[in-house]
Amino acid sequence: MKRKSPKKLLILIGIVIIGIAIAFSFNSNDHKPTTTDTRTVEWRHVHGIGVDPTDSSILYIATHGDFYQSKNGALPVKVGKVRADYMAFNAPHNKDSPLYASGHPSSGGNTGLIKSTDGGVTWQQIAKVLDPAVDFHAMTLSKSDPNLILGFDSGGRGLFKTNDAGKTWNNLEYPEYISALAISPDDSQIFAGTGNGIYNSNDAGKTWNHIAYKGLTVLAMNFDDEGILFASVDTFGLVRSDDLGATWKDLPDIDLTVTNIAFDSPNKILYVGGFSSGGFQEVYKLPYDVTSYELIGTNKGL
Repeated sequence: MKRKSPKKLLILIGIVIIGIAIAFSFNSNDHKPTTTDTRTVEWRHVHGIGVDPTDSSILYIATHGDFYQSKNGALPVKVGKVRADYMAFNAPHNKDSPLYASGHPSSGGNTGLIKSTDGGVTWQQIAKVLDPAVDFHAMTLSKSDPNLILGFDSGGRGLFKTNDAGKTWNNLEYPEYISALAISPDDSQIFAGTGNGIYNSNDAGKTWNHIAYKGLTVLAMNFDDEGILFASVDTFGLVRSDDLGATWKDLPDIDLTVTNIAFDSPNKILYVGGFSSGGFQEVYKLPYDVTSYELIGTNKGL
């Protein structure tokens, strides 16, 4: 069993506290010049990553303050025109769907659900969902139905579902405070990561069953196109399930507490974002078996 050091756990607690804060500072003094290290980027916290469905060479990276793109594994470049805190970022699964996110505008408050149709350059609000607007920190999109979205409000005000791309919303039951969400590729099951492991629902969120990692915090979850479920679990690190959560396999340890997971499924490439043992926010490119890794970007040295 892989166990993280007390230092890592203290860093994890700090990141979670930062992530759920409502009031954010977007002072331009937070940004420092990029160093001569070709992999150093001036981001603060990486909140989400995703691969473009029509061009797998494009990796989207949503952060606290700015939105980035990395092309062909190159140094990420800031593309967003408006500063915001891009939480719960999800890339689409087909070419006709937008990018989705939630979080906080630089002026304060919550954005509700927002979308971008130009690769993260500009964003528009779709729905507030609640008043005041929701702040989804956990969100997932259906792979088979581009109009189906699930989101959990970071203030604990509910788990919400839309079947019409955000026009109307239903409130679902949920097991406890949700830190990560995933929908199976055929929409038959919902998976929820919590501070008490992983739950699943076979009836569209009416009832929930605890299936794995009791007592442990789940930091991220995501399905690839073939139905493989990857997760990041405290103590264990990266794990995967090939049978909808019935059994789980530990993956080799890397020096990263993973908080975001994305895929280039056809090429069996895994992208992960999180923080290293030194507390640096980093994004890696990995094969599915995690036998090697390539650094995409880091804020080490800033």
